[in-house]
Amino acid sequence: MSFLTGTNTELVYSSIAAGTAKASFTSEVQINDTAGMGVQYHLPPDFWLPNHGSDGRTIRIVARGILSSTGTPTYTFTVRGGTAGNTSAAILLGSAALTTASGASNQIFELEGDITLTAMGAAGANSSFQGIGLITSPGLTGTNSGINPVWGGAASPGTATTLDTSITNYINFNVACSASSSSNTITLQQLLIFGLN
Repeated sequence: MSFLTGTNTELVYSSIAAGTAKASFTSEVQINDTAGMGVQYHLPPDFWLPNHGSDGRTIRIVARGILSSTGTPTYTFTVRGGTAGNTSAAILLGSAALTTASGASNQIFELEGDITLTAMGAAGANSSFQGIGLITSPGLTGTNSGINPVWGGAASPGTATTLDTSITNYINFNVACSASSSSNTITLQQLLIFGLN
């Protein structure tokens, strides 16, 4: 470590158990549920407290789990802020609808991305951030051979102006599936959150 910046990377959250497996759903659902994974991580409002270091403050999210499918449905991944269990707040990291391999069975997936505050706004969903990362899985197909981008706001270049830094922001790891089937299942097995500065 160089100590040029005087900052350290720290693990601020690690799940202690797997989330509850989800199946037969199409609407966006939270997969880091408290019933399976225990206490949900949240960023307190003072995490983004205005000071000389607030712009550029970054967190890293690393999530791993398994997915299965029948046929080739799509999965859409979103990591949101907002209240606990939120499926409509700011998308910190989000994917396109990603097609699964036909008949995928317990295929691992990994999502890793960084969320950086770029400008502090007034209270309300007015602060700007950038989120960029990747989701990889042999169970996902497409032009990227199972390697796909995730973006803030779910679109390149990953910038959005919808983060409310004045509230407690829970980290909600969500997914939606295009076809309801008991064979279309997903389980989040590990969630790590790092403070990078």
